[in-house]
Amino acid sequence: MRLLRGLAAGLQQAPAYMDLYAHSLWALLTVNRWLPLADPALAEALAAYIARLLDHDGITPRARGELSSVHYVLRENST
Repeated sequence: MRLLRGLAAGLQQAPAYMDLYAHSLWALLTVNRWLPLADPALAEALAAYIARLLDHDGITPRARGELSSVHYVLRENST
């Protein structure tokens, strides 16, 4: 959970590293799909933030794809 919290915070605080945070979140949640269930409030807030990011054009195609996958996992495992 500590890693998920740190990556979620980093995604919001360091937009210059969005590709790195997007990939790291994607890799973490691909292997540990249960993580959103451990902290539903964090998962909900992260899903909402990612949805806003996906509505903007300022992200790379790779980050967009990985964030879309992360958003799906967060929504799939929401309670």
